[in-house]
Amino acid sequence: MVMFFCPRKYAVIALALAGLLALGGCGKVENALQAPAAPSPAASPAEKSATPNSFDDVTAQLDPGGDFYLYLNTAQWLGRLSHGIDTIHDLVLSGTGSQSVPNPVQAEKAFFLIKDIAEKSGLEEITGIGASSFAIAPGLYRNKVFVHHDADKASGILWSLYGKAPHPLAGLDLLPADTALASYGDFDLAQLINFLRQEANQPRFPVAQLAVARWQTQFAGITGLQLDDVLGSLNGAMGMVLTLDATSTITVPIAGQPQTIPTPRLAILLAVKSDLIFKQVDKMLSILPGLIKVDEPDLRMRTMPLPKFPALKPRLTVAQWNGFLVIASDDKLIRDMIAVQKGAPGYTSTPEYATLSAGLPQQGNRFGLVTQRFADTYGTLRSQMFANQPAFAPAQAVLLRRLLSRYQHTYQTFGVGVCLPNGQLAVSQGPGGSSQLLAPLVIAPAAIAAAIPAFNGGSEKALETKSLSNAKQICLACKQYAIDHAGDYPPSLDALFPTYLTDRSVLVSPFMPGVPEGYLYCYTPGLKQTDAPDTVILEDKFALLKKLRIEVHLDDSSSVTHAP
Repeated sequence: MVMFFCPRKYAVIALALAGLLALGGCGKVENALQAPAAPSPAASPAEKSATPNSFDDVTAQLDPGGDFYLYLNTAQWLGRLSHGIDTIHDLVLSGTGSQSVPNPVQAEKAFFLIKDIAEKSGLEEITGIGASSFAIAPGLYRNKVFVHHDADKASGILWSLYGKAPHPLAGLDLLPADTALASYGDFDLAQLINFLRQEANQPRFPVAQLAVARWQTQFAGITGLQLDDVLGSLNGAMGMVLTLDATSTITVPIAGQPQTIPTPRLAILLAVKSDLIFKQVDKMLSILPGLIKVDEPDLRMRTMPLPKFPALKPRLTVAQWNGFLVIASDDKLIRDMIAVQKGAPGYTSTPEYATLSAGLPQQGNRFGLVTQRFADTYGTLRSQMFANQPAFAPAQAVLLRRLLSRYQHTYQTFGVGVCLPNGQLAVSQGPGGSSQLLAPLVIAPAAIAAAIPAFNGGSEKALETKSLSNAKQICLACKQYAIDHAGDYPPSLDALFPTYLTDRSVLVSPFMPGVPEGYLYCYTPGLKQTDAPDTVILEDKFALLKKLRIEVHLDDSSSVTHAP
């Protein structure tokens, strides 16, 4: 069944473009990309639309008969995007409407720029969007998103930014066995920057022209290289690799509580045509003490240990090998990637990859990967964070936990982006099916609806009680401090740690649990034991969000009043 979401077309287009950008990738695709079988001769012929559309081209790339199937014809409204911008322009800047515009000249220029970008981007060339989710085995789904354009209409930057002809996914040959997240593929950064420069350098934007010229001068002054030379050295691809080393761990604070996770390692990769950038980086780093240099036939590497971060033990490294410029958190990660490229067992040798990649295109323009290693670590951290939030009543906490486990679970997923002659296709496989495709449209309103009761009158008393409990605990610590300091109260709450207070979570107002740790209670410094007993020492400023004023006095008394 075909589903039309015309009233929600912006949500659908955002969903489809998100898949395109995540796995953007143009060629022949085998296996998973075959068109669905034609109906049997006994079936009555399908009625054709009176208006030509891209239905056949889009649905030929999707999997019918699964859990989710969608087609949206965008030709009528995206194809007239420029006309719509002109209409808004006329409404805003023509007649009486222009009187409410502070600067009509600048607004005119802004409309021109928006329309010009819309025409050159390729958005108006999108004639259809489709998505499907199909269970290929119990607990394993193939998800597809296809963005269609006519084969002879692909002049926008969207259709060349992510590459052209599909090719082997060489970046897979770099992934160590402990890979957690990875993404690599065609992305023409030079083309994007030149496009933005071209838009800014139009004669009607002298201020933008000046800003671009100034930025290019600053770039040359900081890097010692000309921007055009740097862009010319790039080779149209980039990506990242994140690993989680289970043989060592680090401790990170999550919602005020320590949590142990596998040690992360990160590498950013940039495909380059020459060593122009590396040579300049080498020149700039050579003045640093303790720099470790490696110059081998196929590898040049510069490593800087960073002793100020003992938990992570980072060794910031810049390297170039085999057409890659890499910035990594340590040199061992680069060695591991090189070893995999030379034949050592890596992630693609694991059973998990064999399952996730089965039937997917062997050639494409980009891939994205989330492994079980990352899913497990993220799930642990999310559970710990949720468990330490005091704002929700028990019933709401249970409901939210169920919603999160259903719609925000992180699944191991492998996807490939392919640029086809008539559009761009993203194909992924993993345990998440239609729930992953629909989660952005479902989880937000459901979570909001569940959270609202946690902040209404029913739980207001619990928040009030928690706020007073925190404040009185802080006041008691202040009194103990005064006893030890000749009757003087602490100059700030920071002075209470670690002798008089050890848990900084008491400083966090229950009315605003998402705010980072800080002095969320208004504290009155400079007080003494001899001051008036009714002097306010602490106030929960976030209680004002509920129109409450919560104060605690020197004599330990408290007051809760309704603020205007």
